[in-house]
Amino acid sequence: MSDAPAPSRPLDAPDPSDLLTLLLVDDDEVDRMTVRRLLHKGGIAAEVVEATSGTEAFEHLKARSFDVVLLDFLLPGEDGLQILRELGRRGPRSPIIVLTGQGNEQTAVDLMKAGACDYLSKTKLTAEHLAQSLRQAMRLHLAEQQHRALAEALPQIVWTAGPDGRPDYFNQRWYEYTGLRPRRSREETSKERHVAREVLHLEDIPRCLGQWSESRQSGAAFECEGRIRRHADGAYRWHLIQALPLRNAHGRLIQWLGTCTDIDDQKRAAETLSFMAEASTMLTASLEMSVTLERLAALILPRLGDWCAVYLQEDEGPVRQAMVAHTDASQVPILRELHRASPPSASADRGISRVLRTGEAEWVHDLTDALLEEAQGPVEGLKSDARLRPGSWILVPLWAQRRVFGVVQVCALRPGRRYTAHDLELVQELARRAEIAFDNARLFEMAKAEHLVAEQANRAKDEFLAAVSHELRTPLMAMLGWTRMLRSGQLAPEKHARALEAVERNTQVQTQLIEDLLDVSRIITGKLRLEVRAVNPGEYIDAALDSVRHAAEAKGVTLQFDRPPDIGSLHGDADRIQQMVWNLLSNAIKFTPRGGQVTVRLRRMEGTVRIDVEDTGQGIPQAYLSQIFERFWQVDGSSTRKHGGLGLGLAIVRHLTDLHGGAVEAFSEGEGQGTRFTLTLPLAKAEEGKLEPHLPATARLDVPPLPMTVLQGLHVLVVDDEPDARELLSVVLEGRGAVVVTAASAREGLEKLRLFRPHALLSDIGMPGEDGYSLIRRLRSLPVDQGGQTPAIALTAFARMEDRTRALLAGFQMHVPKPIDPAELVSVLATLTGRNTPRFEERRRGSSA
Repeated sequence: MSDAPAPSRPLDAPDPSDLLTLLLVDDDEVDRMTVRRLLHKGGIAAEVVEATSGTEAFEHLKARSFDVVLLDFLLPGEDGLQILRELGRRGPRSPIIVLTGQGNEQTAVDLMKAGACDYLSKTKLTAEHLAQSLRQAMRLHLAEQQHRALAEALPQIVWTAGPDGRPDYFNQRWYEYTGLRPRRSREETSKERHVAREVLHLEDIPRCLGQWSESRQSGAAFECEGRIRRHADGAYRWHLIQALPLRNAHGRLIQWLGTCTDIDDQKRAAETLSFMAEASTMLTASLEMSVTLERLAALILPRLGDWCAVYLQEDEGPVRQAMVAHTDASQVPILRELHRASPPSASADRGISRVLRTGEAEWVHDLTDALLEEAQGPVEGLKSDARLRPGSWILVPLWAQRRVFGVVQVCALRPGRRYTAHDLELVQELARRAEIAFDNARLFEMAKAEHLVAEQANRAKDEFLAAVSHELRTPLMAMLGWTRMLRSGQLAPEKHARALEAVERNTQVQTQLIEDLLDVSRIITGKLRLEVRAVNPGEYIDAALDSVRHAAEAKGVTLQFDRPPDIGSLHGDADRIQQMVWNLLSNAIKFTPRGGQVTVRLRRMEGTVRIDVEDTGQGIPQAYLSQIFERFWQVDGSSTRKHGGLGLGLAIVRHLTDLHGGAVEAFSEGEGQGTRFTLTLPLAKAEEGKLEPHLPATARLDVPPLPMTVLQGLHVLVVDDEPDARELLSVVLEGRGAVVVTAASAREGLEKLRLFRPHALLSDIGMPGEDGYSLIRRLRSLPVDQGGQTPAIALTAFARMEDRTRALLAGFQMHVPKPIDPAELVSVLATLTGRNTPRFEERRRGSSA
């Protein structure tokens, strides 16, 4: 190829005035003269310069350029292959046609691979053959010149290679892109492996050169993807490297025409899509947080970094390193220890703390020691160890519900890769998928925890129901056993009193169990209400002591009450205060052995009243003191426990104390050391200190004794759908002198009310067809002269606070929960009808006289 462009003219119709410049290299003068004659005969005007050796030819080529070189294959001491190779090493050249007097097909192939455009046999050389070969050589040379001019004008990398595959040309775009200097000779340009190592990514060299070798051997088109280094920023960008084989008229491969097309953006976009699809699949495949973190590390390493970590922060708590991973697993414990020893400072202007605080990603291309210390503090282990020292990093926030809850950190070691804006986008996109996975894992963990709580609640419910069944069946067994023995007549008369006492005691036990269950139900539903007033605590402690005195004496436990003369009044619910003290006393007596002692102390403190209930019982282990006020909880909940109960009493005490604005605590030195419960309640204010009588609308068990004839002549209508209940009420009231009429339904009750005109009505609430609420509303709608203002008592098993309120609002004057105490019922009825007042007693005595 000459340095100057070849003349642009068709050789089929040469212009006589336009001469070709030919270099004829042949040591045989006769052959030289034959070539001149054939040129003239073929009508080709040419300036022929002769040379008899390769050395002489090289001298002519140094001095000027030629359109075509005619080269004899055999010269003294050298042959055409050697000269062709030497011309290739010396740089751009003119097209070369080899003339040979001998040779075979293999020789022709070798010549073409070495760079010859054509070869002609001297023995068969004619003017026509010579002219045709010259035309073809010039046509190819002209095409090559045009192609190269076009290649220089293109913004794409273009290159060519000889038939042997050795590159012989790169356009200017190649040198600008790679930063390599132009080669002076074809030999320099053709060092393909050296060129590849200079510009191709090390990972791509074996694959690309291997495919290029296969294409050269087969003559098939070449195509390969590889990363070429861009000189401007040192970045390796993906290129599609292609080469097409060019052949002459005889089908021989004479040249390779190649291109390098930048496909980095498309390639990385496709890789990113594929990577993100893989990430989404991997991260969402499991709902376990630990598995999700492991898979996130597997996605990051080694593709995106040399080590990575995930930091989580709940609310305003400390930053927790949830995951750390390194391409060298032996470095993971060191990274964990570095974080433990030097956690990120909350006020740092760089690094993890800043990302958590601002929610903005941080990308540092080149991480200096100053920046590293600003972000991490003076962590010497991180700065001094090349296996840990990051040279570049990316920190990306993790968001959930518009709050930053964590940071993903990806680090590249120094020296090593340096992160770009594309890497930042990739890590951010990965973090978005990780956020979804973490949120799913968090929800799954919450669901698991809730499921565990539900399972525990179910187990607790089953255990509680078993305990309820046990505690209810135990007194039922005694009651049923004693009553059957009484009915059968098998019990000796002297034991009848003992049997009745046992039945009464177990009935009271059942009643207390049911009351505790109802209280717990009210507590859980938030419907427990207090009737607050000024209360004398000493009075109700006395009442509680009287209630448990019989149980204490039966067990041989001594009761003591240390009470100061003037303690003041409390601001609270009298019944509930008595209930709290009663529960604490019952608990103390239960766990105090025979011969022990239970002491109650009442003290006035600053603005409060303190009630201590102390026993000499078995005590409570220190580990259980914080749990004894929980519902359904007992120190010994096994089937072999020594003491019964549902574990509700102390829970009720704590809740009632909270409602009163007080506090309850338990103290024990351990097993066998006894227990002290301290109840602290606020004193009433001065203006609230006046004690007022309290007449509850729900009856209490503590009632004063009344004369047997207190209800003498009182007409009572009893409405209840249960025959046994009607019979019991009739016997109780008639035993006190009342006249009783019964009805089995609300409808029957209204009919008998019109006929009987009672002084008072006792009605059940829950009845089939029409309940007690309907009955009382219909009664209150009647005129006064038809009994519309008849005093009425609701006698029902519905014992909740809302049941009592509903009964009173419906029109009943009193609400008596079942089971009833006969004396209590008589007292309530007497109070409601005015039979227990002094004035009525005087009137009754006067009429008797």
